[in-house]
Amino acid sequence: MKFNINFGSISNLGKVKEHNTDAVVEFPIADGHVFAVCDGHDGVEFGGALAAKITTEEIKRYFFDRSYSNLSNALTNAVSYANYCVFNQANTNEKYNGIGSTLAILIVQNDEAYYASAGNSRIYIHKDGQIAQITRDHVENGEVSVLIGKEKNIKFSVCKNPIQLDGNETFMLCSDGLTSQLSDDEIFEVLNNSDMSSEMKTARLIDMANNAGGTDNISVQVIDFSTMTKKKEPQVSIWRTVAIVSSLLLFIIVFYEIYKYKVNEGVVQPQIEGTVAPTPVSKTETSEQPADNQVKEQPKAVNTANGQAENTAAKTEPANNQAKKLNDNKIHIHIVEKGQNLFRIGLRYNVPYAKIEELNGDVAKNLTVGARLKIPVKAIHKIANGETIESIAARYGNPASDIIKANQLSDGEQLEVGDELVIPLSKK
Repeated sequence: MKFNINFGSISNLGKVKEHNTDAVVEFPIADGHVFAVCDGHDGVEFGGALAAKITTEEIKRYFFDRSYSNLSNALTNAVSYANYCVFNQANTNEKYNGIGSTLAILIVQNDEAYYASAGNSRIYIHKDGQIAQITRDHVENGEVSVLIGKEKNIKFSVCKNPIQLDGNETFMLCSDGLTSQLSDDEIFEVLNNSDMSSEMKTARLIDMANNAGGTDNISVQVIDFSTMTKKKEPQVSIWRTVAIVSSLLLFIIVFYEIYKYKVNEGVVQPQIEGTVAPTPVSKTETSEQPADNQVKEQPKAVNTANGQAENTAAKTEPANNQAKKLNDNKIHIHIVEKGQNLFRIGLRYNVPYAKIEELNGDVAKNLTVGARLKIPVKAIHKIANGETIESIAARYGNPASDIIKANQLSDGEQLEVGDELVIPLSKK
């Protein structure tokens, strides 16, 4: 496991129901952890709690003390097997006919997160001050349309591309007993509180749902990640600190005396306060740096490769026009691919998912593969001869990693002259 992981996991009766038909499970696996929330649905004579229990037990049996080469395929098979076990139980005894369970499952291994869902139990992700639901509800005409064990074969949702973790994520799994009582904004306020532990966030969400009515069983799991930190080096002794400080002071005094001597001898000209020494700027540097940072100088002639003279100032845009070009947001059309959602697309371009939804309306709300999304970006840059990712990043004031991420460039990929790069907005 590349990250520290802390979590809270609670299943609560609520204030109205007599029995808790929800179930939660969490357990470690090699280099990772598994989390799952289930909401059991009764058959002809109750049995919802049994359906949820079988689902969590079979999920644990499938992954505990085992390893798989393809975790996405293993997750698909695990959910299918849990469905088989519940369906088999429902058909061995008439009183269990019709039982089923929702499922939200998250598997974290190394720096990747896989997930699957059935029914209306949900998984949320909180990152960079945003929250988004990464699963979709299986509900038709107000009724849950997909339940583990309800049919011999079911069509549940499973991610094909795992979420890449950087250690700053928070995930939340929950049954509809929470989301029927609290809005996404209320959930966000809790998950966004960096002064709460994951256990405290879980307990707080349970209390808020109960205070709002508690009309159903409430199950919540909150998982916080953080990057691993190295152990602090032993503190140096006070005498060693004194020795270091004394050495620094001595060095400063010697340097000052040498400088003063050179000034008196005329070797160094002291710089007058309020002036700036001119810095030579080559033609290449002038074209790569933003206009606001360029040193203003008179036009001068330089020799080109064929021996002809040309004016460098004539090839440089006026500073105010170039600055305006860099500050005006452009629109990039993003084609939605399989496995993508608004939250992940927003992270790619440094745009809040709510802004993408606002710009694209129903297209964003009913996201489908192949949909065309309007994405605000800083610029669309056409690559010129001799340019590199680093020089382009410096021109627009973006980290090179942001440009690589926005354009999905691979390590060591060569830039082609004439190709276009999306320059994403700066992170806020």
